[in-house]
Amino acid sequence: MSDKKTFMDYINDAKSRITEVDIDKAEQLISEGHKVLDIREPHEYSANKIRDSINIPRGVLEAAACHAFEGANPALRDARDDHWLVVCATGGRAALATDTLQAMGFNNVASIAGGINAWKNANKDIH
Repeated sequence: MSDKKTFMDYINDAKSRITEVDIDKAEQLISEGHKVLDIREPHEYSANKIRDSINIPRGVLEAAACHAFEGANPALRDARDDHWLVVCATGGRAALATDTLQAMGFNNVASIAGGINAWKNANKDIH
């Protein structure tokens, strides 16, 4: 057995530190005003997305969220006290992103379990 970490090891580590919500709970929280951060790549996001979500790909998340980085995205950087739900395709990248955001001072952030695929499979509203 290798002592090297796998992608799933990183995801499971992140999931041990974050909150995940199921699709129905996510839909309820969105209706109550939670913002949705979609961390998929732009081509994934353009194919289907949750209404009013913002897209910041996982690869630039830290820069976009950093209060000390001049090129940060104000929609995320300046909303660290807002309530956020993070989504990706299946939930893995969202778990990693949620863990990262928590480490950066976002206190009201959760990951949507199962991602956009679970959202679509539950016949939730897609744009």
